[in-house]
Amino acid sequence: MTLYAACLRRLGLSLAEAAALHNVRRDTVASWSNGRNRPPAGAWDDLRRLEAAVIDRSEAMRARWADVRADVAIGLRDADLAGTLAAADFVLNLPAGVAVTDEETEAVLAARRARQGI
Repeated sequence: MTLYAACLRRLGLSLAEAAALHNVRRDTVASWSNGRNRPPAGAWDDLRRLEAAVIDRSEAMRARWADVRADVAIGLRDADLAGTLAAADFVLNLPAGVAVTDEETEAVLAARRARQGI
């Protein structure tokens, strides 16, 4: 595994998501990931910025949670990539025994209403 591929894995990025992050084609990211070509400095900077945003947001979530110390409901309907990854980091670093639920997305609610004939 290349260092670039390990960074993508660490951040949970697919090749398509990495391509969108770097504003390049998927096959370009694939060539960086498999070691055929080296990622340019700007690609590493993009990954560092994303990681920093994830950490900042996750730490902010932890700080807010520390004030209430209650079970957690996470809503990701309008979250961007960094927000979603920050929520995952936050949840994975909560103490044992804290319940976590996903807030239902509009799609889930619509599907439920359709099943119920509402």
